[in-house]
Amino acid sequence: MSGNWRCCGLGVLVGFLLSGPLPGEEKQILRYLNEVLLEKEFGGGDGRIVRWIESPEVVLVEGSGEHRKVLNRVMGQLNGALEGTSMRLRSVEESRRARRIEVFMVPQSRFGAIGRDRAFDPPGNQDGYVWVIWNTEKKFIQRATVLVAVDRIEGDLLQHVLLEEMTQALGPLGDTAVIPESVFYEKGQDHGKAPKLSDWDRRMLGLLYGHLKPGDGGIEVGVAYARFWGK
Repeated sequence: MSGNWRCCGLGVLVGFLLSGPLPGEEKQILRYLNEVLLEKEFGGGDGRIVRWIESPEVVLVEGSGEHRKVLNRVMGQLNGALEGTSMRLRSVEESRRARRIEVFMVPQSRFGAIGRDRAFDPPGNQDGYVWVIWNTEKKFIQRATVLVAVDRIEGDLLQHVLLEEMTQALGPLGDTAVIPESVFYEKGQDHGKAPKLSDWDRRMLGLLYGHLKPGDGGIEVGVAYARFWGK
């Protein structure tokens, strides 16, 4: 995850919809969408959607052949959720494009040096971390860096951490306590273990890249939910 603390707890509700007489599940879904799409687990944020406006290339900068297999499985899940949108992740050996996601599957002791090379300071004692740079005016993502501590985790937990960071690299930068099955789940000391996207996670990505745009806020999220969530 991107850190155990939240620098910018926005407390943004999804427009007026959360205060209306909605069924319990609908309120839960809207709260989930608010938490993962409009709140930011780290850094600045103003309750607006951030996302890519064109598909980034994905580069495994450091990692083994086995790590690449895990990355390919994670990308397969994400591309499956994004099917029907203009967004598709493509793995390349190296990239000269400005818009890319760099992935480092390395010992945790390497996090600091990688961060310094890219002008960020990852917090210590993390299994995973994502650093996302976006245009603060137009809210589109320009670059992302994903770090996974392969000396601390393995198996399904390794896949969970990589999946969470890669999904957050697409723009949903918040955690949620609403649904334990979500890859974004965090409640107290429970940081979740889901190695696969939940149904809500998949629907959220389809909503984000099919029906929302950079800079959208709570009202737009609520309208997109009402029109497209069950479609």
